[in-house]
Amino acid sequence: MAGPALTVVIPTRNRRSTLELTLDALEKQEFPSKSFEVVVVDDGSDDDTSAWLARQTFGAFELKTLKTEGIGPAGARNLGISHAQAERVLLLGDDTIPLPLTLAAHMALAGDGDVGVQGRIEWDPSREITPVMRFLAPEGPQFWFKGLTNGGPVPFTSVYGSNFSAPTQWFLSEPFDETYRTACFEDTEQAWRWSRRGWGVVYGEKAVCHHRHHYDTLDPFLQRQRVAGAATRRLVTGNPVLAWSLILRPLLAGAVLAAKTVVVRTSLPERMDLRCRGAFVSGLVGLGGRGSL
Repeated sequence: MAGPALTVVIPTRNRRSTLELTLDALEKQEFPSKSFEVVVVDDGSDDDTSAWLARQTFGAFELKTLKTEGIGPAGARNLGISHAQAERVLLLGDDTIPLPLTLAAHMALAGDGDVGVQGRIEWDPSREITPVMRFLAPEGPQFWFKGLTNGGPVPFTSVYGSNFSAPTQWFLSEPFDETYRTACFEDTEQAWRWSRRGWGVVYGEKAVCHHRHHYDTLDPFLQRQRVAGAATRRLVTGNPVLAWSLILRPLLAGAVLAAKTVVVRTSLPERMDLRCRGAFVSGLVGLGGRGSL
């Protein structure tokens, strides 16, 4: 018998109730004549995630579960991918819930080609979407899809470790760098290495997932920005050619925005943007974020 056409890899940690929604959404996928498997890597949960997973069976796919002890999302993804039986892997977050046609959209856009597909990530509309969340995505510092066209190229800075599919061999040849211990910049760093090898990524506008995460304030995201700043310094140190796109251009935009605040009253999104850039610079110069890499 032919093996699965797609392996879905999901790292998780202490989010059993949200993971349940994601797996239920996979059970409801419209994926005609193509089988898929799901590999969930429980990365050190201390809730009932492991026990709950052990009791689950699904009709639409085979569920495989693996257990690690807090190695981080990069390592958890690498482990899950190493158990993939399909020639293509789709990465999902445990809080990134696919719509019914998402898996089919990934496969249709990939075709038989050697290409990565970055799907669109939107906020879960069943929950309140706060002003902070509207700022962060889908055209903000967390997820940026503005200007992308369906089937068109995606820059490495807009490749994310969620709702993203690519040939399994790509992941095995150029895996995530496991020294990045948090879900921040490990996907950008990998996408940069892939781009250097000429491995292209296209945008799948119809491959949509709903991100079930809530922000009432900007503060939790600012620490993520500090970590991103420290990670950027690390990457650019070894690859100076990235200094313009990852450091100088964002700093220039931040300087223009800061100057604007002196002259006119800025909007709430602009003030949040300036705070995010400030947190990024803090991590960049070594004032925060180092311990989270």
